[in-house]
Amino acid sequence: MNYTPQIVDTFKSSSLEWIMVIDDAYDPPEFDPEFGGDLLDILSAGGLRSLVSEELLDEAVREAAIEALDSSDLDNSAIPTAVAGLYQVFVDRRTASVDPGGVFAATKGSALEALEPLVELLQRCQDVSRVVKVGRDDALERSKDVKPDVIFMDFILSPSGQTTTDITDELWTRGGAQSVELLRAILAALSDSTPAVVLMSSQDVAGDTDAYFSRLDDGVMGLRFGFLEKGWVQGRAEGLTASGAAADVLMDTSGIFDFGRTLERALAAWKVGAEEALRQLCVELREFDVKDFAYLLRFRLHEEGEPFADYLEWFVGESLRAIIDDKVDWTVEEFARLNDSSLTCAIEGAHPLLSDRLAKFFHRMRFSARTSRPRGRLFLGDLFMSSDGESIRMVVSPDCDLVPRNGSHAASRILTVGGSVRRLHEGPAVAGDLIYHNDVKVIKWNLKDLMTHECEDLSSLEVGDASYTFTLSMRPMWAQAIQKAVLADLARVGLAVPPTVGIGAPVKVYLRKKVGNRADPEEIEGLKDAHGQVILPRGGKDLQMRVLFTRRFLRELLGRLEELDDDDLLCDHRGHWRDWVERTDKVREAMLRDGVKLPGKGVFNLKTSIGEPVGKSWLEIVVDISAEARIDMQGIDPLVL
Repeated sequence: MNYTPQIVDTFKSSSLEWIMVIDDAYDPPEFDPEFGGDLLDILSAGGLRSLVSEELLDEAVREAAIEALDSSDLDNSAIPTAVAGLYQVFVDRRTASVDPGGVFAATKGSALEALEPLVELLQRCQDVSRVVKVGRDDALERSKDVKPDVIFMDFILSPSGQTTTDITDELWTRGGAQSVELLRAILAALSDSTPAVVLMSSQDVAGDTDAYFSRLDDGVMGLRFGFLEKGWVQGRAEGLTASGAAADVLMDTSGIFDFGRTLERALAAWKVGAEEALRQLCVELREFDVKDFAYLLRFRLHEEGEPFADYLEWFVGESLRAIIDDKVDWTVEEFARLNDSSLTCAIEGAHPLLSDRLAKFFHRMRFSARTSRPRGRLFLGDLFMSSDGESIRMVVSPDCDLVPRNGSHAASRILTVGGSVRRLHEGPAVAGDLIYHNDVKVIKWNLKDLMTHECEDLSSLEVGDASYTFTLSMRPMWAQAIQKAVLADLARVGLAVPPTVGIGAPVKVYLRKKVGNRADPEEIEGLKDAHGQVILPRGGKDLQMRVLFTRRFLRELLGRLEELDDDDLLCDHRGHWRDWVERTDKVREAMLRDGVKLPGKGVFNLKTSIGEPVGKSWLEIVVDISAEARIDMQGIDPLVL
């Protein structure tokens, strides 16, 4: 399938205007004195001006180059300037009449041919004049003038006169470093305009893009950085074709452009305020007298037995939070624009790889393993887990009863609430219950399961004959929510709604094909990207999991279904099948944007199930969210803390 029309439509519907393509193919080759006579003939030709304008080659420079060639003054700067003007015409027209001795075609021809389909596609997406092609020598200065919205950057900047197919490993490494260095300089110069970046190469270097990205420091965020292999776009004119892989990166780049730029600028504004807040906090801390802290230690913390490090974490952390709130300029336009739901309308599909980044980020916000410093006492929110990892107890006694004073604390016994640790496939789960313990799991609290314990041991709790071991501490705000729920039977009092969390999981697809007078389920094998992103509900009235799929998976599945004919299906199933094949807009919206209910019915009688097929629909997608399936799919367990 040719995705050129979809790519063009997505680009045109975005607000991006300027596209810059940076490649060493656009740098003129070095002048070869062997072809000085050919160059002289071209510059002296009467019809030169019909091909080369004075804007590209100034008349005074042309005459100076002719004179230098006549007098064998080959070091004259007019000669390479004239060569550059001729080469610009060759890049645009590919005419041999401006190519001295065929040098341009020999040294740059293959590189230009690899670029031309992509450039033509970009020119269809945008006005031709707004697609700027530059070599590495002019890239920095031209970027300052143009201020491109998207930069297509060559992964390897080859030395002059060479291509990526004939350079050595040493030159390859050096070319990659030069590409990174140039892009870093451009991004620094364009810090106010925050362009998106698409890394491109004629070679299959997708595995090296993460290392390239890491060397850009904070010049660009991952949400506005992609990779495209030049061969994914081929042909010219009516034969121009773009593969599904090209569509993925280009439609992501244009579709996410407005949202990505807005978010990146908002985060940049927050970072400015946070850095200023940290500087102010350090200034204020320097102004404290030693007695300010000495009295605090002597008359409170020493007496109570509270570790000063724990107090300092709260004192400095909360002070920094307050100053950040004052220092960030929340009136910046981008903070308000992020509330515009239309910014994300063009973002489709799940992560192309299993990704639990947000879940890990959310876990870190809520829990502390306290591995960096020893615990000096029990805390509200301390979690103790059973040896089988299936049960958990949390301390709900307030900290004021747990702080030691004069060698003892106010509470003679501590109070805990119980809960169970469940895997995702073992029941409905909401994002606010998420916990990492060797895998993505959730805590189900039993607010009626209250118990008191002796509070002499910091490392374990005794529950009957069983011993529960300290595992994590829930951070204060979240622990207080559970404490309030225990006391008032109200969940999540005073807290914002948790974010939606996506968990990657493998999938299988079953089609009920006609066998005689009945339909038997048959697995559709060999589908690429056979996994989905399971979206956990946020809680409250939203208790239904949903699943998103990748574009590639949907393309593969649609391709398989298009190969069927009426005789492959029962009469009752043919209408749903035709809807799937003919109304792909509805299918894409459900599977790539809205998500399909899991388990449940979806678009055109699609059935989704968890773990095992049910076999009651013409088409069934089975999502396995068990820990074993997720680990088997990846080969290793990347989620172990």
